[in-house]
Amino acid sequence: MSRMGKRSGIEDVMEYTARLPWWVGVLLAIAAYFVMRWLAIPESPVAGSTRQPAAVVGASVARGLASAGQYVLPFLFLVGAGISAYRGITHKGGDVVSKGEVEGPRYVVTPATPGESPNPERDLYPEWRKAAQADLESKLVDTSKWSLELLNALEWKRFENLCAAYFEELGFRAKTVRAGPDGGVDIHLYAEGESHPGMIVQCKAWRTKLVGVSLIRELFGVMTADRVAEGIFATTGGFSDDANGFAEGKNIHLINGEDFLAKLLALPLDRQQALLRLATEGDFTTPTCASCGVKMVFRTPKAGGNPFWGCRNYPRCTTKMQVAKSQ
Repeated sequence: MSRMGKRSGIEDVMEYTARLPWWVGVLLAIAAYFVMRWLAIPESPVAGSTRQPAAVVGASVARGLASAGQYVLPFLFLVGAGISAYRGITHKGGDVVSKGEVEGPRYVVTPATPGESPNPERDLYPEWRKAAQADLESKLVDTSKWSLELLNALEWKRFENLCAAYFEELGFRAKTVRAGPDGGVDIHLYAEGESHPGMIVQCKAWRTKLVGVSLIRELFGVMTADRVAEGIFATTGGFSDDANGFAEGKNIHLINGEDFLAKLLALPLDRQQALLRLATEGDFTTPTCASCGVKMVFRTPKAGGNPFWGCRNYPRCTTKMQVAKSQ
């Protein structure tokens, strides 16, 4: 993911304030004004004072900065509050609607990095399932047994948790990456008694889109940088020929949907059922926010435009899954 360029302190103050509710920015502006005004008040001269010249000069400079700050800081906070209010108004244009009103979308996740705005170029899940049928799928899919249809109905985070649980069944200790950009790794696998991961895993809940070679290269790069001997890439879909070719001879194991289903069915029946309960408990189809780890809300703008999944923590979190028509 491309990184944003360096910003000035002024821009940081406004941006951080804009992420807060607008009324918090107003309160910060008022508080900043009175604090800076108090700091700018000259000290009364004290008879017989022996303060060093450097201290006197320093205090004078501090009062000068506070004198300017009593106007600058409140202004910046108010600008940030205005931006927050504007974002809140525009966001309200997207209300929760019936999923049946939208036909055949696909999803693009643009997670936010702490301290940055979301990067629209980071597409974790460029082709997934139809939002219009998401709720319907969870009711119609047979949850009494493992199948490709069930794997494809899982939202991305549930699939990731399923993969971690499966590898724990094999005797590994699995540690999932916390919410947020994963840097090319979703799960670290540790052998018993080891503190350094022996394998790293990347998961993609892609139904129809093939995983390309660029993502396999990314996984190999992380393996090399972290000095991990083996890598695993698991997807509900499949892999391109280039991806399969690149993985050969590099200790990268590619697991497509059919492979993963076969591995699940090879487990003892009681362990299959335990993983089945984990995968289908509660809402297993509504996507999870990649930044916050909470279930998202399906919205459609009143003023028009594409519907999307938005984070419940907006405006603190602006992560969303943008929806486009299926091709």
